[in-house]
Amino acid sequence: MAYNEEATVLKDTSSGVASIVVDQKSGDNMIIVSPGANFKLTKDDVRSAVEKASPSQVLVQLEVLPEVALEALRAGREVGALTVLNTAPAPDGWSLEDPGMEFYPNIDILILNESELRKLSLGMEGDESSLSKHLLEKGVGKAVIVTLGARGAMVTEKIADGEIKTSHANAPDNLPCKDDPVKNTVGAGDAFCGALASYLATGMELADAAIYACGVASMTVRKDGAQESYPTYDELPDCLKPQNVKRRKIAKRVVTFVTGNKKKLEEVKQILASGDQLPFEIVNQKIDLPELQGDAFEIAKEKCKLAALEVDGPVFTEDTSLCFNALNGMPGPYIKWFLENCGHDGLNKMLDGFEDRTGYAQTIVAYTQGPKDDVHLFEGRTDGKIVRPRGSLDFGWDPIFEPNEGNGKTYAEMSKEDKNAISHRGRSFAKVREFLMKQA
Repeated sequence: MAYNEEATVLKDTSSGVASIVVDQKSGDNMIIVSPGANFKLTKDDVRSAVEKASPSQVLVQLEVLPEVALEALRAGREVGALTVLNTAPAPDGWSLEDPGMEFYPNIDILILNESELRKLSLGMEGDESSLSKHLLEKGVGKAVIVTLGARGAMVTEKIADGEIKTSHANAPDNLPCKDDPVKNTVGAGDAFCGALASYLATGMELADAAIYACGVASMTVRKDGAQESYPTYDELPDCLKPQNVKRRKIAKRVVTFVTGNKKKLEEVKQILASGDQLPFEIVNQKIDLPELQGDAFEIAKEKCKLAALEVDGPVFTEDTSLCFNALNGMPGPYIKWFLENCGHDGLNKMLDGFEDRTGYAQTIVAYTQGPKDDVHLFEGRTDGKIVRPRGSLDFGWDPIFEPNEGNGKTYAEMSKEDKNAISHRGRSFAKVREFLMKQA
């Protein structure tokens, strides 16, 4: 954590100290750590820091308590940051799978050395590549990077269509100091992690960023010391300057909303556009899907699967219900057909003779990355009552539904902004938006 004027000062506690013993022949080292104030850092401290900064990346190491490191990753994931965990120095007896410690779903990129890889693979046999793939299968979101000392680093990352790609990175061949003798390997891992994060922030592809991060780490081992061996920007050779590095083209991902209703598309785009800019482009496509019967959640899930087969990519479907409590939830997902055949007045007459005219509006959004991926469901629900039609009649059954939070207005009488703030569709798509931001 960077020092600032609001930094907390702890009395009667030493700063963290690492005593380093270096083999003068090989440059390899051993580190003896006295954590001091590092272990006084709390979960509240890191959560507050991340939420205030709202960073694009959160890089965490284990010189703090594991539960504090995990909280920083969680907070980073919640603000949409790329989360990176470097497992150095992995505590004895610690594992990514410790009970109650959900590390895997909160890590986008996992960085570890060869010994840490063996340690955290819990006795599995195999080479670095197979063990890295195992960690990806366990739930690491994007990539596992194994630092290999003089051999550079191995990057195992998820790419399109669920495939996994492995590549090897080493310092660029034209790095001026590449043939100089190694003096001291202290801090090389930290240099790699910091440089990798910096290069990724410029828009570089991960495999390329790893090559240049190896270059920075390679520079540090040619000098004595830790922090003093790290190059400044001005000390970087041209081959490692970010402006001389080819960046990826950053394009928004396209997510298809299955609907032919332009008004519905407009409303959904308005909901998803609230707050920070969504890093996805929403397009629509009309697909004639079969009208399934059964439980509303099962209908939504199956329709999304069928739509994904048609689109062959990220897709979401929406199923909306208007449910009358007096009729045990009917018409429910069949409201479209009831409205077409009965009209607004006919829907009201269905409740004649009942004292209970309450009901609820429900939207279930189903989203999947593609035909082979899981379907995620997001429900939004608004309670209200069924009334005689009031307001514009051009948007479905809005004129006959008066939400409890609508100050006596039907959906059709409300502004788009007021309706979206309390509507079943607004609530379900707000959950979708939060989910998509975390996947960016």
